[in-house]
Amino acid sequence: MTLRLNTDFAAGLFGLLFAAILWFPRESMGRLSIIFPRAILVITVALSLALIVKAFTKPAAREVTIEGNPRRLLMMIAVLFAWWYAIDLLGFLLATAIVFFGLTWYLANVEGAVSGRRLVQWVPIVAVLIGVFYLAFTEVLSVRLPTGIWS
Repeated sequence: MTLRLNTDFAAGLFGLLFAAILWFPRESMGRLSIIFPRAILVITVALSLALIVKAFTKPAAREVTIEGNPRRLLMMIAVLFAWWYAIDLLGFLLATAIVFFGLTWYLANVEGAVSGRRLVQWVPIVAVLIGVFYLAFTEVLSVRLPTGIWS
């Protein structure tokens, strides 16, 4: 599907929406923990507003071709937001394992049915990927990740 779209306006609007969604859950963070996320949100809002101003002062309409399945894209967005909320309930490790494995299976189903053997081959790959993320956050960046039901 091809759309004629003012991409500056669309990107600016998306940036503002994204910043608004992430702005509200920040109250549970400590004073020092919020400094970097707040700075990123302020920068995102400033850039988004600049794009919206540019969209009206110097409009640049472009043809945008959307390839793939829009339903699959919406499903991915919904799953990632569900993962964001599930991390608090289930903990980072369990929620991430469920979501990464589920998304891998869902996206692999595009090519055809996924065999049980193929699912078993993914387990160590997903485990290593999650382990690398976990160690990067906890050991390198010193970020405490939610433990959820494990606490």
